[in-house]
Amino acid sequence: MNDMGLDMLSIKIRWSNIKKVAGIAILSLFLLAGSASADPPPSILEINGNEQTSGIGSYCWKVENETYSICADTIGIITPAEPLVTLSPFTAHLTLPLQESPEELGFSATRVTDDDELKEAVNKVRAWRFEGNIGDWHNLPLEREPDLNLSLEPGLYVLNVFVKWEEKGDVSYGFLVQVNDLEAEVTNNVSSGEKTAGFEVFVAIMALLLTITIRRNRRK
Repeated sequence: MNDMGLDMLSIKIRWSNIKKVAGIAILSLFLLAGSASADPPPSILEINGNEQTSGIGSYCWKVENETYSICADTIGIITPAEPLVTLSPFTAHLTLPLQESPEELGFSATRVTDDDELKEAVNKVRAWRFEGNIGDWHNLPLEREPDLNLSLEPGLYVLNVFVKWEEKGDVSYGFLVQVNDLEAEVTNNVSSGEKTAGFEVFVAIMALLLTITIRRNRRK
């Protein structure tokens, strides 16, 4: 009985050690996977000297120093929450994050409304639906910093940029651009100027009346 008891105790100890080793191994795999996985770096869009860092949408991206890629699908086109504001026509300068020239590069400009926004978006980004809301696709020069020459009607637009590198993978970038109405801008500027001129005339009249009143009082 004593020998059997010792054998059972030995088995329990070995099984406990096996479970500990297995747990450490599993935890190590999770840690390695977490450190190996990385989102693609963002790209930059510049309009009239103002820059916007892209949202990152669906991608398949090769893990650094590994032979496999990590892929993810987003719920829509991901953009920053606040748009770049411009008048049309305009030139947008795109800067990609990698020094290597891309294998594929193109974009679409899609006008959006509040109905196109997906309410699930969080963390200072906005998401826009795909279906029925994809603009015309335009290919871009296969270079790191191409220009996008655009002429758009006034409104809010999502720029969806797709880029693929042979060695790293592919990613969809999202930008948000507000195109203002030139006539409205001119009208607002004129109205503002008229208000300023009217105020200046009012001040001048009041100063003149004050001067006349002071002179009359002095004569008395």
